[in-house]
Amino acid sequence: MKKIKKHILHIVFCFPLGEAFSQTNPINTDRPDQGDGVFTIPKNSWQLENGLIFAKQTITNNLLLRYGITQSTELRLVTDAGKEMQSTGLKPIVFSVKQRLIQQKKIIPAISFVGYISNEKWASKNFRGNDIQYELKLAMENEISDKFSLGYNVGASNEFKNLNITAGISYAASNKISTYVEYFSSLSKAANEHNANIGVLYLLKPQLQLDISVGNSLFSKANRFYATTGVSYWFK
Repeated sequence: MKKIKKHILHIVFCFPLGEAFSQTNPINTDRPDQGDGVFTIPKNSWQLENGLIFAKQTITNNLLLRYGITQSTELRLVTDAGKEMQSTGLKPIVFSVKQRLIQQKKIIPAISFVGYISNEKWASKNFRGNDIQYELKLAMENEISDKFSLGYNVGASNEFKNLNITAGISYAASNKISTYVEYFSSLSKAANEHNANIGVLYLLKPQLQLDISVGNSLFSKANRFYATTGVSYWFK
């Protein structure tokens, strides 16, 4: 990453590995909410998470491909393609890594590190640029009960000029249906954006999940309403 020192990466990847860190049956996804979860998929397995996002003058297909390289480390590829205003094509491809750090212990949350990096040259003509973008974040989660869990992220992007925050609570209504409500924001000297979204996830099979979500801006006259629906599959 552009401005990340080597010793930080060394610390992140030197945590002990173990089966307890990885996702167990059934599928556990990072969509459709805006935050990243703490779970990683098991070693040598793949997970595909794909969804359509609808917003004002925007239709985007968002795809996340995840691969477990160890029981607590996964590599990820993110692509967004579609139409935004009068521009169509592929937005810059994003590479990502997620590393489980610690498990939950009483009130101490489970914590994972998530990093993203993208070169704006890795895009179609209409979305191409010359900058390298990256984001670093910590994903945290507290299981409150068998039904409720609290997930939250703290991260930085735009050369550490933006502080990105998410916080959401999830409720498992049954073995197949779960819901959530989430607040997410991006804070900087230039502007502060506050938003919220709600969603429903439906487990068709232990490896197959459908989802739907809607969100909008808070405390702002700007209309940032969006809706998304998607499907995710875990290839064991």
